[in-house]
Amino acid sequence: MKKKSTSIFTTISFLVFTLILVLGIVFIIITYISATHFYQATTQRLNKDVAAHIARFTSPFDSAGFNKKVADSVFYDAMVLSPNVEVYFLDTSGNVMYFQAPDTAIMLRKIPLENIKKHIESQGLDYIKGPDPKNPDADQVFSAAEVKNQSGKLGYIYVILGSNEYRKVSNLFFENHVVMLTVETFAIVIILSLVLSLLYLNRVKKNFKKITAVLSLHKQGNYQARLQMDNYNEFSSIADGFNNMADLLVYNIERLEQTAKERKDFIANVSHDLRTPLSIARGYIETLQHEIKKVPPNKEAQEEFVKMAFKKIHHLEIMVKQLFELSKMESVEFKPVKEPFIISDIVEETVNTAQKNAAEKNIHLTCTGCQDSYWINADISMMERVIQNLIDNAIKYTPECGSIHVVLSRTGDELKAIIENSGAPLSTQLLEWINADKASKEAIKKPHGGLGLAIVLKILQLHQYGFNASITNNGFNRFIITMKLYSGL
Repeated sequence: MKKKSTSIFTTISFLVFTLILVLGIVFIIITYISATHFYQATTQRLNKDVAAHIARFTSPFDSAGFNKKVADSVFYDAMVLSPNVEVYFLDTSGNVMYFQAPDTAIMLRKIPLENIKKHIESQGLDYIKGPDPKNPDADQVFSAAEVKNQSGKLGYIYVILGSNEYRKVSNLFFENHVVMLTVETFAIVIILSLVLSLLYLNRVKKNFKKITAVLSLHKQGNYQARLQMDNYNEFSSIADGFNNMADLLVYNIERLEQTAKERKDFIANVSHDLRTPLSIARGYIETLQHEIKKVPPNKEAQEEFVKMAFKKIHHLEIMVKQLFELSKMESVEFKPVKEPFIISDIVEETVNTAQKNAAEKNIHLTCTGCQDSYWINADISMMERVIQNLIDNAIKYTPECGSIHVVLSRTGDELKAIIENSGAPLSTQLLEWINADKASKEAIKKPHGGLGLAIVLKILQLHQYGFNASITNNGFNRFIITMKLYSGL
């Protein structure tokens, strides 16, 4: 059987109530002790000279010894003037010599003199308690004084400030007053604390319910749900953190969906690109099989079909290699190996190498600014691949007797490599995808542009170089690479 879980707010409410109750009890105890000490210290301070007055004006000690008649008179006067005191006469060692009470009522016959001497030295200003001869277990406030004459110290007068009967009555009223006041105060504090605590917990509970409701929506797949706080409180930082996390989650999900879509489109494009040379090569091989069976065999035709099939297979190998390179560059760990070099030398060399292929189609290929020394800091092999891919594509898509212009142009600390070619204009979809920024590119369907262009874009992104395409006024396709010139020389 599943146990029923206790609500966190029930637990918090119980803990708050328990804490307030414990603090209230501690408050009552401290208040009672403080009030009792205050009452006793005040009583002692007000009556600090009682023993001294008895010693000065009505002392039973004289040259003949101890006068019990005088002592009885002291007892009588004390009871008349202040019925709350008990007077004891002590010798110089602290022994009780005389007192007004039944003999059996005295439980302590010798009073330690240490506190008596401290009281006399402080002139009764310090709060000091002493033993009560009738009740040795409970120290009481007192007044004390030495009795002296010309021959020396005769003894002590020890006055307990509060007889047993007086203490019973006064303590009854005192405790009732203090306890009632403390209980009333405690009740008010408890009620106010509980009300304020419950109001606060109710507000926390409402905010907590908002959080659980939003979490439940996210669990159901609604990732657009957000935490909204009415005003700034202790949950505001949690709400901000959760909302930022949710935004990042939605962004990553959209990125993953877009990546999956791009991967699907890419696989479709690559499949098409790979299928074409495979189909052609297969067609040549099948034709070659028929040619072999002919009698007499046509050696020239067979060699031609083998040559064409080999050419398409080689083309397929190049595409597979490009696919591997692109996959490698897509890795997070992949970083270009940068070093300073003269980019114009690579451009000029690539143009010179491409002249042969261009001449086969009667294409006029020129390069302006290739003889100037322009330094950049980049990966040499990767930038060589970019220039070669763009020029090869230009030759591929330029019709016979067409033109290709390569230009290196410097503006400030930037270098632009421009490749223009005549022929069929670039599609609007391809232009839009090339010129879009990184964020917008993800929302645009990737057009079928071949692996070469995809590699070019990835290399330039890794180098943080600009790249855009357009169609000039005279109908040429134009590709522009914007690079940062190297300034470390």
